[in-house]
Amino acid sequence: MSDSVSRELERLIDDFHSRERIRVWSLVITIFGDAVIPRGGELWLGSLQELMERLRIEPGAVRAAMSRLTADGWLTRLRIGRKSYYRLAQAGEAEFEEAARRIYRPRRIDWSGNWLVLSLSTDAGEGREARRQQLRNAGFGAISPTVFLRPDTGENAAPPALQNGEVLFHSKLDPASDAKDMVAHAWQLKDVEVLYGKLIDTFTPLERSLGNGELDPLSAMAARSLLIHHFRRMALRDPAFPAELTPKNWRGEEARELVSSIYRKLAAASEAWLDACPDSDGEPIRKPGFEVAERFGI
Repeated sequence: MSDSVSRELERLIDDFHSRERIRVWSLVITIFGDAVIPRGGELWLGSLQELMERLRIEPGAVRAAMSRLTADGWLTRLRIGRKSYYRLAQAGEAEFEEAARRIYRPRRIDWSGNWLVLSLSTDAGEGREARRQQLRNAGFGAISPTVFLRPDTGENAAPPALQNGEVLFHSKLDPASDAKDMVAHAWQLKDVEVLYGKLIDTFTPLERSLGNGELDPLSAMAARSLLIHHFRRMALRDPAFPAELTPKNWRGEEARELVSSIYRKLAAASEAWLDACPDSDGEPIRKPGFEVAERFGI
């Protein structure tokens, strides 16, 4: 492991701890979604703790996070002797699949110009805010408190099932409409672009240093986890618009190319660490069914 790349990883870990109170449970979700689910979905607590210790997170905080995720129905626990193994609960599979689709998607796709428009019921009452968040999670933006829309492409996930009083229809904008201005407002893209800019500034030094050296398997997995944990926040808020709707000087694609480059450089070593993790049968956890280094398809 070269000194320069090691220093960059330590800087990233320092930065991670200095930004805000760490939500360990959220980091666990990142690790399971990125690395564990493609390998069968099961991980020994000891392996997870080893990775978390490399990120300077105490074992007690990890155990508390696992208890919370289990109690909330995200994970299930299997005890064999004194060892605990965790796997994704069935109830969370669809959400993890949708998150992965948005995080690792390839370049932006062609678009016909059609929009999917959903009008909320005026009788939604106390459940309206939860419904709005559900629609945002499905890629919709709000042009008014009760009207949500998103570009209609073949790559979109299916919209949430309609609730009482809601209306869903397809539409096109008048050619004179300022679609980019509407998009920036409805999806609050300025906030997302700020996050992309911070990610680029934070991780570009690591990408450069990886051109001159390598990390050991555990450190590579730690760096990969930090990378995806940072990127996940903005990737899930980025509607991944066609080029016609993307604001000028948008940094989202620049950030995605940077993340893809770092991910490729970390793939072999980080996968070597995962290869050594045992499953509940005492065998190495299975290999993913795809080429990890090419996961972003860029």
